[in-house]
Amino acid sequence: MKFLRDWLRVERPLGVATHATQTIELQQPYEQAFRACIRGIEDVLGGAVREADEPRGSIEATFGLVNSERLTCTLQRITEQSTRIIIESRHGASAQPAKPSQYVRALAQFLQPATPAE
Repeated sequence: MKFLRDWLRVERPLGVATHATQTIELQQPYEQAFRACIRGIEDVLGGAVREADEPRGSIEATFGLVNSERLTCTLQRITEQSTRIIIESRHGASAQPAKPSQYVRALAQFLQPATPAE
């Protein structure tokens, strides 16, 4: 199904999501951004990277034992010196609307540290 959506380029309306997600753009080469994602997941957030495929640009990680949260990072080269990262969180099936994820927010903040004011 995802293949069809990607092929047709069907975009969801802003503000509508089935799970917590955040997209950021880094002014870093792809390889450096990939390593930073893994470091952020393991060393900063305390997650476990279950699968990391650098050529495909995908990282799968889990957090917690009970009601665990899965985190997926998808990296895309924009230019030689910039990379787009889509950070998505997934929980088990629920009838409730998606809630914000502290892991998505924390990883995005780690990857994009605030720039000091001039």
